[in-house]
Amino acid sequence: MSLAAVLLLLVAVSVQAFPTTGNHHHPRSVSTSTSTSSSTSILHSDVGDVVGSASGDHDEHEREKAIVVGGGPVGLSAALVLANRGYDVSLFEATSTDEIKTFNPALAYLYNINDRGQTFTTMFPTSIHEKLVEWSVASTDTGFMVASGDGKEDIQFPKLPNFGVTTPSYWIPRHKMTVLMWNAVDEHNNNKARAGDNNNNNNSNNLVGNINYEQGVSCVNVYPSSSPSDNNNENDSRNCNRNLISVGKLVVGADGIRSKVRECLKKRTGLFGSWHYKERKFQIRKWASPATGLKLKVLQVPTNKYSLIDSDGTKIATNNTDFVVVRGKNNGPLDNLNLGCLPVQDSLAIRQANCITRPNHVLWTMNTGDEVKAWFKDNYRSRLDLDDLISDHEWDRFAKAKGNTFPPCQYSPGLQASSDNGECGVVLLGDAAHAFSPDIGQGINAGLMDVVQFDKILAKTHNDDDRSVEGSLGRALTEYERIQAPETRALIRLARFGSPYQYNQPLRKDRLGKKLWTVNIAMRVILNKVTMGIFPKPMILNASSNKMTYRKLVRQADMGTAVLMSVLAFSLFKLFARTIL
Repeated sequence: MSLAAVLLLLVAVSVQAFPTTGNHHHPRSVSTSTSTSSSTSILHSDVGDVVGSASGDHDEHEREKAIVVGGGPVGLSAALVLANRGYDVSLFEATSTDEIKTFNPALAYLYNINDRGQTFTTMFPTSIHEKLVEWSVASTDTGFMVASGDGKEDIQFPKLPNFGVTTPSYWIPRHKMTVLMWNAVDEHNNNKARAGDNNNNNNSNNLVGNINYEQGVSCVNVYPSSSPSDNNNENDSRNCNRNLISVGKLVVGADGIRSKVRECLKKRTGLFGSWHYKERKFQIRKWASPATGLKLKVLQVPTNKYSLIDSDGTKIATNNTDFVVVRGKNNGPLDNLNLGCLPVQDSLAIRQANCITRPNHVLWTMNTGDEVKAWFKDNYRSRLDLDDLISDHEWDRFAKAKGNTFPPCQYSPGLQASSDNGECGVVLLGDAAHAFSPDIGQGINAGLMDVVQFDKILAKTHNDDDRSVEGSLGRALTEYERIQAPETRALIRLARFGSPYQYNQPLRKDRLGKKLWTVNIAMRVILNKVTMGIFPKPMILNASSNKMTYRKLVRQADMGTAVLMSVLAFSLFKLFARTIL
């Protein structure tokens, strides 16, 4: 079967996708059923047009179509890359328009965009990197404030080591990073529309695609189809609130840890059975690390009142741009808890105090605001005036919040599938391909590096001169998987062993594990200095640098481990030999 395109069917709050056969002229725009009930919405650009609609119908040649499932930073980055490679992109995001731009305490993550992630943000002449710097806190502008659980001890201000890192990283709230990338998409479309108005025959402008997007829809299914008309008939026969159909030669699965795109590849839904790939390569492989299963809740703290009580009773105001750690007085395995705040901009009125602990902690047994308030007041009474700091409304919200659970370290061995003729295919990026707990700070950065690598492969195998060469997309996807699959495996190794004890997990096994991990790290740092760099640094210390791949990081760490094990084995052998003799 000759497959030429991929069709994406969006059903109300959901999406279906399928590749098709033949050389049909497929519709670029979405089509909807007659029902007026729908939770989706069409977003508009600043000039009042449906985003991406300003230039596509007047181009001298029909551009290839791509579909991106997932409108997080990685999906938006992929859309920008594909549009700049000449694709018209349809992007679909499950989050509604209002929720995208709103702070959600349940998803109050901060991204740390390091040297790797900045490889992407500096790629385009748009204002992505400038906005990143403007909306974030640079690592060079941060400090550290630590208050122990013993109120008789002075508050400490330790210096943060930079471990030889020369490029600053940037702390930015999750929702602000997402808004930044959506703005970049709007800027891309507006720039293309203006260029088209100035010169309708501008060939360079015709080589740049549009990005159309829908928010409030999510993926239902992905599979090939023999013809787009069949899909339209099937779609119309269903009594759905709203059906959207989009066609493209490429589907990008950037839809997160529970990726529906990946699931459909694994199940070989529909005519995926005619594609020659092993479905088991999309079976997720998982490992538990010491951070797996930890639960996170966020307490919202007003920045203008956030002060800590020092040993002499005076209040010291915290700086928004500092890391702040407040340790509780309780030290048992089921009641030890630290409040940790990451750097935020001075302009923010609220910052998030992270509560991260095991699921059997006493915190998760409290169901009312009064219970939580009483426990926190007792645990932090020597450091925080919680009556003045936290409102009763916030205590109630915090008590009712379910919290989030850190996932296992997991990855998909397979990253792509393409039709036999190589004219269409599916690729996985970001959390759809790999996911883990946030302790190594690589989630967003690894996802952006996926996009950077995919762009490099497209530039080599799918450039403007050979866009019409049969199978060029299939070759690009195969090459991407060949290069990036080993990177993904190495990334998960880094996630498992890089820095899993930084949350001060309270169980006794965790405390022992942290001591052993600290000894291991300290020993490797000392050996690195003693050997003038011949012995490799601990891999976590080089994780943020884009000068070294994850594979090289892990190889060096394995070599260091082999040396240490050899020395230990030799020492034990000599000791045993002496005992015998």
